[in-house]
Amino acid sequence: MTKAIITGFVPFHIFPKNPAQAIAEHLGKRSDIDVEAIVLPVECGRAREILRTALKKTSPELVISFGLNGKISHIALEEIAVNIGGSDIPDNAGKVRMGEPISEDGPVAYRSSLPIADILETLRSERIPVKSSYSAGVYLCNEIFYTVMQWCKESGSKGGFVHVPMATEYITDDPEMITMPHMSLTDLKRAADLILDLSAGLR
Repeated sequence: MTKAIITGFVPFHIFPKNPAQAIAEHLGKRSDIDVEAIVLPVECGRAREILRTALKKTSPELVISFGLNGKISHIALEEIAVNIGGSDIPDNAGKVRMGEPISEDGPVAYRSSLPIADILETLRSERIPVKSSYSAGVYLCNEIFYTVMQWCKESGSKGGFVHVPMATEYITDDPEMITMPHMSLTDLKRAADLILDLSAGLR
């Protein structure tokens, strides 16, 4: 049975709920894969250290991290993690990073090792909007993506990062957020299941 770590994030900034947290918790209930679900804090440095500790302890064969991008209405399969930490907004601890390296001695970038072409084809066949993306930004999502790929490079494991839109169910009662791009939580979870299946070789 494949051993996997799946991560999501707690709510942050203007978002009262984070669908990435719901996805991680959903995948953590899978019985056909040995999944450890971790919900990370939106705190620069601390989230990275929590994840690194879990990776060293568990030594998973597969690591998939999920994060929220409130500007998209599709699943975004991230291709490239860069060694830069920055932000336009503070993290949940009030910290702002200004172009600092994530790893002082790490390479400039890593590439995802998830089967992105297969995931694209499968999700599109299931009528789930999906695209590949060549920039995960430089906020916490990129920091975790870089951390995942750095560990995968060292361990020979497979990993990557997926951005998701806001869940429809999380914005319907908020007039300030009602025009935000979104996707149903049912489709988000269905997409996440397919991504895990394909990455673990179950499909």
